[in-house]
Amino acid sequence: MPNSLVIRISGTAGEGVLAAGDMLNLAMKRAGHHTMLFQSYGAEVRGDGPSMAQVRVSDSQVLSHGDDVDILIALNQDAVSLNLSEVRKGGLVIYDGQPLDTFGSQKTFAPSLPEGIRGVSVPLASISYQKLNSLVSKNLVALGAFSAVSGLPFEIIADIVKARFGEKSLSALKMGLDHVTAKASVTGFNLEMRNALQDMLILSGNQAVSLGAIAAGVKVFAGYPITPATDIMEFLAAELPKVGGRVIQTEDEISAVCTVLGASFAGSKAMTATSGPGLSLMVEGIGLASMAEVPAVIVDVQRAGPSTGMPTKTEQSDLNIAIFGSHGDSPRVVLAPSTVEECFYLTIEAFNIAEACQTPVLILSDQFLGQRRETVSPFDMSGLKLAQRLKPDTEELKGYKRYRLTDNGLSPLAEPGMDGGEHAATGLEHKEDGSPSYDPDNHRAMTAKRWRKLELAKLDSVKPVRFGAADALIGIIGWGSTEGAVREAVSKANEEGLKVAALYPKLLNPLHTDIIEAFVRPLKKIVVVESNYTGQFAALLRSNGISCESFTLCEGRPFKVAEILKRIEVGC
Repeated sequence: MPNSLVIRISGTAGEGVLAAGDMLNLAMKRAGHHTMLFQSYGAEVRGDGPSMAQVRVSDSQVLSHGDDVDILIALNQDAVSLNLSEVRKGGLVIYDGQPLDTFGSQKTFAPSLPEGIRGVSVPLASISYQKLNSLVSKNLVALGAFSAVSGLPFEIIADIVKARFGEKSLSALKMGLDHVTAKASVTGFNLEMRNALQDMLILSGNQAVSLGAIAAGVKVFAGYPITPATDIMEFLAAELPKVGGRVIQTEDEISAVCTVLGASFAGSKAMTATSGPGLSLMVEGIGLASMAEVPAVIVDVQRAGPSTGMPTKTEQSDLNIAIFGSHGDSPRVVLAPSTVEECFYLTIEAFNIAEACQTPVLILSDQFLGQRRETVSPFDMSGLKLAQRLKPDTEELKGYKRYRLTDNGLSPLAEPGMDGGEHAATGLEHKEDGSPSYDPDNHRAMTAKRWRKLELAKLDSVKPVRFGAADALIGIIGWGSTEGAVREAVSKANEEGLKVAALYPKLLNPLHTDIIEAFVRPLKKIVVVESNYTGQFAALLRSNGISCESFTLCEGRPFKVAEILKRIEVGC
């Protein structure tokens, strides 16, 4: 097989596009290939609009969702016109050559394909409707046709379809296979069984966050459904009770974050997950966690745009609210995973920092990272270390001062029921014993105390990741889910002889400024890659004295490798 193959399934909501993509992704993994599934679909409740599932397979780790499409599976006529421009020369289009009109009458369709792009006509609708009496089988007919043209062993996809839809569904799959097999052979693709990766997992970023929270010992999850973060609550609702935890669906995001603070104050590790609009509602609660010094973990799976925006599209535009979203000076830690695997490990890190530093910790994911599914190695639990919150000893409980001023900002946290540990914990500014205070000197001292704890997070957190040429002249800095595409672009640039390297911080607040400064010092140019309009991370770096250019994408989709590579080549 080629080193990498991109298969896109496109159609309209209701045609089973996402289900077909999910099954194809699993089939590729079972055939021994590394995979990544990226989905794009409409946000309307009525289910209108185009849907797309893109599976990229490779004989090595898949870093991005892929640029040009090798095989397009178009479930309707519109899907051809919407996606044909992204099919590479030498690619293949599987299309419905006998679609049905709104009255169920058969038509004929033959798209005008550019030179170098081959087409395979399969009567998807006719087979599904006339032979199987069900239009919802179109996606399965298409998967059978794909098996015939690609060489993907039919038995693999058949087992997956049977497990999901039952024995009767196999007839649709077989008809698609037989129709293409009876025609002239289509060569150029050979997805044979590789007998590898059988121990690997297929997970989404949201699932990895959920598993990381369980591994970290979360006992309470409180949340309100919001795309694209709802998967986390749904996963934990099924799995958390199995390990003695509970999931609470609250009436809104304000209640969710306050429930988390109450559970944490009572001694349980607690978290919530939301997207941009919900994070806005949680801002005052996050400030309360900062003021009362209560551990809390908040996951923000970012969507595109302000207000309701584009709920099912990706963007990295919540950085400013994550770091600065507060009235008053409200310290918090912000982490940003870049891969599904990092979603697991950085969620554990988030709980460790929250517990050790008695502060809220935000995890910035996004729709692309949260909902994509990729092959992941089994998680290594051998070195797992879980931080415990600092509790008062017997002597400290005598005349207990919950907010005692200390050199590192940490003071022992008594849980309800501790004899002598009674104290006030409110959003009011307070003295060391927790009683309200409006004294200027006390406010300055307590504010400094709360901010000192962030230095502890910097010491213990994951350091920035560097990759690329050791003697680079151009540097790329980014964060979060853009890393995969940047890795590919940097690798290709290095192969072209361009001296480029990249740095990806995982801790966005507080920044490892010393490491970032050391990275940029020998470089002639620094470009910051991020998926938002205003270049929020670039602005943050400039505010820390780091001169840089901003390269942004604001279209609700992930970066393509070619876009980043072109910017590198222009910069050189």
